[in-house]
Amino acid sequence: MSLEALCQSCGLCCDGSLFNRAPLGVEEQVPEVKLAVVTNERGGRHVPQRCAALKGTVCEVYALRPLACRRYECLLFGALREGEVSLADAIEVVKRAQALVAARSPDRDDFLTFHFGRRP
Repeated sequence: MSLEALCQSCGLCCDGSLFNRAPLGVEEQVPEVKLAVVTNERGGRHVPQRCAALKGTVCEVYALRPLACRRYECLLFGALREGEVSLADAIEVVKRAQALVAARSPDRDDFLTFHFGRRP
């Protein structure tokens, strides 16, 4: 499936580029062996980003990932799902984003916001 292929080639939502944490529901169970779960003083839990289950751009617990991760849909994912971009074009956007992140480019934030819906 091209949507999953896009996610598994990207990883920007898991590596800390887009978010600094993924919230967990009060009763939500996750594979804590792979995920570093943090609990705050009020009992709220989250998985800090860079996620411990991310290896390269692939999530090692993709089938068991937290609900917030399963529900998240970046703008590029939506554009691919709706046929507004091809998988090849979407992968090129991901490569450009990864290069901007790696270079700590000043253009990074605008690019991530435009293509992925990053919330600074």
